[in-house]
Amino acid sequence: MGATSYTHSTARSGTGRSSFGRAAQRRSSSPAAGYRGARYVPTSLAEQLAFDDEPSISVVPGAGRRAQAQAEGISAAALSLAKVCAVVCIVIALIAMARVAITSAAASCALETRAIESNIEAARAQGNDLEVSQSVLANPSRIKAQATALGMAAPTSDMTDQIVLPPDIVATDGAGSLSLSESVARLASQ
Repeated sequence: MGATSYTHSTARSGTGRSSFGRAAQRRSSSPAAGYRGARYVPTSLAEQLAFDDEPSISVVPGAGRRAQAQAEGISAAALSLAKVCAVVCIVIALIAMARVAITSAAASCALETRAIESNIEAARAQGNDLEVSQSVLANPSRIKAQATALGMAAPTSDMTDQIVLPPDIVATDGAGSLSLSESVARLASQ
């Protein structure tokens, strides 16, 4: 590294002490004693300096961020007010986005409802038309006129024949089950 950091406090601080200690004040002939503004001293010069006493360290309490904010001209109340305003703006933006989402969902639901209602109306109209056409087509006088136009006529008594079937040979018993023995007996009697 080549350089060691040393700070020098001036008489303005009120202590009149240097961070080099009392030994540095006694050695006014050393090269570093005449130059009070140095923050860094070469390592070779720092090794030549002898410290009789331990260096004095003074702690100055600070305000940290509050001091920086006040130094920049922003008070703590204004900073708090800015934070509260930012939170309120974020909350309002979230509420607005939720409202827009709900409104768009309601609008799409209303459009779907209208489409379904129009489909229902079309189906009802088609059902009514089908009922009318079915009642027209099922009219007996229309059917008779269409059959006459095609050359069809109702059967007369001379056009009918009766078919006489022989008696059934399959027999059942009292429980309703088929009876083989009775069926064979009927077949034998014919």
